[in-house]
Amino acid sequence: MVTPQTKTAIKAEWSGSSSAAGNMNVPDYNVNSLAEICFYLNGIMQEKSLISLQLARNSHSVILSSLLAVDPENKLLILDYGINETLNQMALKRGTLRCTTSHNRIRIEFDCDNLQHVRYEGRNAFSTTIPETLKRMQRRNFYRIATPLTNPAVCIIPSLEQDGETSLAFNLLDISCGGMALIDQPGAEISLKPGTLLERCQIDLPELGAFEATIRIVCVGTTILPNGDTCPRIGCEFIKLTEKSRMLIQRYITKLEQQARKYSTNSH
Repeated sequence: MVTPQTKTAIKAEWSGSSSAAGNMNVPDYNVNSLAEICFYLNGIMQEKSLISLQLARNSHSVILSSLLAVDPENKLLILDYGINETLNQMALKRGTLRCTTSHNRIRIEFDCDNLQHVRYEGRNAFSTTIPETLKRMQRRNFYRIATPLTNPAVCIIPSLEQDGETSLAFNLLDISCGGMALIDQPGAEISLKPGTLLERCQIDLPELGAFEATIRIVCVGTTILPNGDTCPRIGCEFIKLTEKSRMLIQRYITKLEQQARKYSTNSH
């Protein structure tokens, strides 16, 4: 179920963080798994993101295109043909292009090799080999998405006591690939302090699965929910998040965005 909270989904990196956390210099990283590369390429195709095909690095000669099909079995991509035939022929002669685009507001770069002219669904198109590496440019703030209050995502933190067995469970208020905000019951006292490092935390994303992560508490405050309740809010950042976990978060964000769009369409 999508709530009004989900309907206003995308915002800048979670608020309330310290200046150090808010200006994290997150390194670019390469995706090398074929399955993960195809996941991002399919996302680009579904978003109908514009792709710039550069004839050479630092070249001003660019073909504007889009992704028409992803074929993992044959390791092929189908790209829309450019409107400038001279540039199209130059690209085909060169055979290799640099592609830049974006997915969920993150810049993505990859190389197109073995570029060829094909006919796809009755029109001209380019075919190219699925890249072996896809680079995600993350030198920017992440974007967070508000999580629904019904069927919420949950974070389970292991007991803070050395001999304790009781873990702490919090619902998520929002999440990004950089961190998340947790909320507790109205009036609850929070024992977590800013700067605390928590290992082996389990984050459960409904219908998609769970992952384990190390988090650092950035800030502790309060938030007012849509129903008027004032709840403790705990801002956290992920520490050395794995690519598999990052991909799971991105799938969850995409899922909530799709639900929000569907909710918005049905409400009109």
